[in-house]
Amino acid sequence: MSFFQLSKILGLVIDPLNAVFLLLVVATIFLWWGKPLAARRLLTLIVALFIAVIVLPVGNSLLLPLEERFPQPNPLPEKVDGIIMLGGAQLPLLTRAHGQPALNARAERMTTFLALARQYPQAMLVFSGGSGELLHQDVSEAETVRLFLRQQGFDADRVRYESVSRNTYENAINSKALVQPKTGETWLLVTSAADLPRAVGIFRHIGWPVVAIPCDYNALRAEWAPSSSLLDALLTIRSGLHEWIGLAVYYLTGKTDTLFPAP
Repeated sequence: MSFFQLSKILGLVIDPLNAVFLLLVVATIFLWWGKPLAARRLLTLIVALFIAVIVLPVGNSLLLPLEERFPQPNPLPEKVDGIIMLGGAQLPLLTRAHGQPALNARAERMTTFLALARQYPQAMLVFSGGSGELLHQDVSEAETVRLFLRQQGFDADRVRYESVSRNTYENAINSKALVQPKTGETWLLVTSAADLPRAVGIFRHIGWPVVAIPCDYNALRAEWAPSSSLLDALLTIRSGLHEWIGLAVYYLTGKTDTLFPAP
């Protein structure tokens, strides 16, 4: 089994939404087996967890140190040789089905990349992303990027597309092979702020220093208030867990040199 397949299976296991579903399944089994006391206790635990998720800033606390690790560069470099955007903001199955660029909540990667591409007209542009789906390797995020850029009146042919990567490590390895960056060049790396510690660590590990360009923030350093949506709170926790576990796994498997890369 490949690293990609193992990572996808691990992601399913640690997903809090899946965990809640499994607890509900177990509670239902207890009811059908004639164990109402065990079922009531488990359902009470589920409700208590839901209340804690809504009331306590668990997800925000997980994401905030990740998102603040690499601040916005100010000022931006005067000269930029290349700009890389990592995949993850695209929905290639929906794009293929409807013929329109379909984006998810990470769409700021696209808008940030587009703004930088216009700011640095001489820079080489690279998009790296194939299919992150375990069961749909026949689609690529690259086509969504092409359609989006054309829709925005930008020359999509100016971008070089690396369209086979399935995870961040493959993004770095395959993009480096594609563009063969030279020593001393300045490259910007555009991805979600929470992903940057792991992504920058990987690029450094393969000998490609990059300037981190964070976007797609989801945490706030502000006065805390209870969440208005249980689903949003669970999704935020899922994002934070995914990144912290990813940092540990990539470090333990030798894909980064430090556990929590810093500027």
